[in-house]
Amino acid sequence: MKKNTLLQIVIITLLILWFNLPGAKRAVAATVIKVSLITPVGSAWTNALHQMAAKVEQRTGGEVEFKIYAGGISGDETDVLRKMRANRIHAAGFSGVGLGILLPQVRILEAPLLYRNYDEIDRVKEALSPVFQTELNKKGYILLGFAEAGFVRFFSKVQMTGPQNFKPLKMWVWKDDPVAKNSLEQLGINTYPLHLTDVNTGLETGMINSFYSPPLAAIAFQWYAKIKYMLDYPMVNSTGAFVIKKTTFARLSTQNQEILRQESDQFCAELIRQARRQNEESLDVLREVGITFETPSAQQIALFEDSARKIYDSSIDRLYSKALFDKVNAIIAAYRAE
Repeated sequence: MKKNTLLQIVIITLLILWFNLPGAKRAVAATVIKVSLITPVGSAWTNALHQMAAKVEQRTGGEVEFKIYAGGISGDETDVLRKMRANRIHAAGFSGVGLGILLPQVRILEAPLLYRNYDEIDRVKEALSPVFQTELNKKGYILLGFAEAGFVRFFSKVQMTGPQNFKPLKMWVWKDDPVAKNSLEQLGINTYPLHLTDVNTGLETGMINSFYSPPLAAIAFQWYAKIKYMLDYPMVNSTGAFVIKKTTFARLSTQNQEILRQESDQFCAELIRQARRQNEESLDVLREVGITFETPSAQQIALFEDSARKIYDSSIDRLYSKALFDKVNAIIAAYRAE
């Protein structure tokens, strides 16, 4: 036997032994997950995602890494969805707008005036999560957890409880969100579709003079600095979720998939906890900077309730089935009866 052949056999044998030794570590190429968020850099949502990413990277020994694109640099949520389909973005934190494009029936969580408090929302989400997870899975996505931005209020440069009610309003509506547009127009509000990143410019130029938002988001995006009034009447809870492409998730080992799920659960739970606490704190900030809190008249509240019923009727079959709507109402009724 030639010396070179013998040497090759020895080297191969040593390599086989090395890679089968207990505790031997192999170099594994990291799976890089590109994540998009529309929320601003430095906001509670973005900071929480960075913390989650660090934990996943640490627990997976660097086998899973994240690149986070926050502050809308990947575009609006419709742009993000397009990039996910092209595999340029792998995961995203969506509001109800983007989530609703993927799965229209999830907008049941944003039905106006349907929920009185967070406990009712939690009860419904707990009951419907398996349904939403299954349906998203069919479309090629994994639901890693629900989040939320909080209950939405109306903000304006002009009074909303005066003799003209909502007639003077030129309200921003999220471009590509027919659900919000329909809801606002049911209230007799003139809507102006804009991308999220154009709201500040619209308020500055007078293209719009009002917007809808949870208090925390109004501060995070700096919109509050350009208005004078807030209608102190929660209209709808703004939902959201953390979603990853099924093909990206499948590239992870079973162990790393479980780690990602565990950390995502904690991330989403923390987001919800922070959003609820900080929305309450944001109301105090708005008062301190001189925003006038308006109380709707009895006539306006009656209008809200009548419009909500019409929105439910128009949403059945277009967004969600009557069976799903009835199921949600049954869950809420059971909770209120406890």
